[in-house]
Amino acid sequence: MREHENSASKVPDKKVVFVDMGETIVSFNPKFWQPIYWTLRELRYDVTERTVYRAVMRVLGEDHHPDPFIAGLSKLDIRKVLVSLGIVPRRDLVSHLESKRLLANEWTMFEDARRFLEEKKKKGYDIIMVTNSTPDLKEIRESLNLDNYITGYVASYEVGVLKPHPRIFRVAVDRYGYPEYHVGDVYEIDFIGAKRAGIRGIVLDRFSFYDDLKGVERVRSLLELL
Repeated sequence: MREHENSASKVPDKKVVFVDMGETIVSFNPKFWQPIYWTLRELRYDVTERTVYRAVMRVLGEDHHPDPFIAGLSKLDIRKVLVSLGIVPRRDLVSHLESKRLLANEWTMFEDARRFLEEKKKKGYDIIMVTNSTPDLKEIRESLNLDNYITGYVASYEVGVLKPHPRIFRVAVDRYGYPEYHVGDVYEIDFIGAKRAGIRGIVLDRFSFYDDLKGVERVRSLLELL
């Protein structure tokens, strides 16, 4: 259910919506934060998947520019994540976590995402994917046939800035028009970034990791937006 309704300051130019990719439209295996969570649990640290997720996303939300060696993404500062979790960032622990592969090489489309995309296209919407991603986006597009639904893509690897920087949203608006909303799974990146750009933001909280947020429009499924 929707937790809160907020109104944008501008009227959409046409029927346009912005969507995030990872964990909004596309499900990755493993999910970005899970190797960190699994490793900390194996080492008997008292953490939950929710607390690790929130710590990771808080840190990622601080970065606005891609790492030159990771096209389109920033390098996660493991030390900051550990400090946010109240864990002493020992050098050996930081090195151990940094050795873990965080980017997945398996992906599928969420079932609610498929129906959401199909219904929005039937209703005449332009669906624009605004995503922090590497050039691997091209492979994901092809393997999941995303071009059957998505009108256009604005990706951090081509724009040179990451959500939550408002510039990536402004590029999307300039290219495709002002949207009714932007929906994504990360409050610190999708909601805050959209808000900074003057766009209505909606948090897709699939895993109830943001159930403590107040004054934020939040849905558990994309079907709630149909």
